[in-house]
Amino acid sequence: MGVTSYYHHSQGGRGKYIEKKIASSFETCTLSVELSKFPFWLEFPEIYKRKGLFTLQGLTQEEKEKIRTTKWDWIANRDVNTDLGSIIRDTKSLILMEIKNRVDSGGTAARREIWTSEKFGIFIEYIKSNTKLFKKGDESFSLIELLEIFGIEKFEIFIGILFDTCDSPATKDSDKAHGFYSSSKYGFLYLLEIIKKSPSLNIIDIDEENLQIIIKSEYSNVKIQIGALYGDDITLKLFGRRFPVSDLLLLKYDDIWLSQLLTIDERTVLLNHKINYSVIFLDLLKKDNNLRLKYNNFINSEGSVNKLNEIVRYLIDKYNNIFEDRLLPQNKNKIGYLGDIIQFLSSTES
Repeated sequence: MGVTSYYHHSQGGRGKYIEKKIASSFETCTLSVELSKFPFWLEFPEIYKRKGLFTLQGLTQEEKEKIRTTKWDWIANRDVNTDLGSIIRDTKSLILMEIKNRVDSGGTAARREIWTSEKFGIFIEYIKSNTKLFKKGDESFSLIELLEIFGIEKFEIFIGILFDTCDSPATKDSDKAHGFYSSSKYGFLYLLEIIKKSPSLNIIDIDEENLQIIIKSEYSNVKIQIGALYGDDITLKLFGRRFPVSDLLLLKYDDIWLSQLLTIDERTVLLNHKINYSVIFLDLLKKDNNLRLKYNNFINSEGSVNKLNEIVRYLIDKYNNIFEDRLLPQNKNKIGYLGDIIQFLSSTES
């Protein structure tokens, strides 16, 4: 009951799966970047990345000690956390990305808050006031000053929308048609007014339709870009090279919602019949070498539809009687459901 309730109430942390896949796909990209941890991230990006992906348990004792004994203090009051970050040394850029899985994820309020007081607005307030945020020894540094110390010349902050409602890479047009583009536009214009009213911030370039603005503080030559990105432009920005967002995921769905619904169905069947398709498939893997080879080929292919169909056909031809209809959730097709089961189980091994 607890597991079922957990999923039904959308508390399964499904977004983190995609963020981890993105962060683990390129060496410069890291997960969950806290403003208060910027100095450590800039100084030890590999350790910060590993901690984000594997927690402290995945670090060596030496790496843990570096975290505990950092010489940087956080001296501000309001911290902010961003889903993904990337340090591109070639262009001397630091990129932050707040991710939305689909054009219709999160709702209108969530979109607006990213631009305003919850995320981007905090950075703008710190930049325009040049507030001291960090301390090392007797010296204190603002955000812009910290970036200059580490050779960063461009600080970029984006909201990134990965997919449309049909699981294809999102676009501005699909966001307008099916999502919350208008809420993003509202947040962008709100932020724009704050920037215009600040005597310490100068607008270098602006594109209101595409929700992009480049500014500079009178305190520094560091350029600040804030905007919205869609689909493959997200990975292009984070990785410094184009990489299809669809290729990042074994399960090509917006946020592994398929897996969570499947878990509910499979648990229900297990409670009623003491067995389900997942248990049967895993048991067959132990007994059938041909099936293991086909399953391994599917995993290595990173989700090939042909390899998936090959496994399903093999199961239907050889083990159809074992996958009893009584174990099939209502209104489900056996072939399609077996395909879902295989994708679900293989994702844990990819």
